[in-house]
Amino acid sequence: MFSKVDTVHMCVKDLKKSIQWYLEVLEFERVYDSGEYVVFQIGQGDSTLTVQEGEVRPSSVKPILFSDALEETRLKLVEKDVKVGEIKEDGEVTYFEFWDIDGNCFEACQYIAD
Repeated sequence: MFSKVDTVHMCVKDLKKSIQWYLEVLEFERVYDSGEYVVFQIGQGDSTLTVQEGEVRPSSVKPILFSDALEETRLKLVEKDVKVGEIKEDGEVTYFEFWDIDGNCFEACQYIAD
């Protein structure tokens, strides 16, 4: 019925400010800008992140981004003054949460090597 996740949609308070944050801090690539919303490519994956100005609400849905170097990724975000949680382990995965400038929650994960 479905072949992939096309995009994850997220509301932000100030689109222009958020665009700069996602480009500079998370190093996403802007692939489309309608003027009302922006689509970002994240690494090599097919799925994208779409941000649009609107009401920011707490959500039980959060994008989970994969990193080949989780500790280094976390330190890089800390250096860029991003709010980040501690690294945790859950079975075969290590992960941490972090938040954008509007409080939208993300998770970064890495598989534990054998």
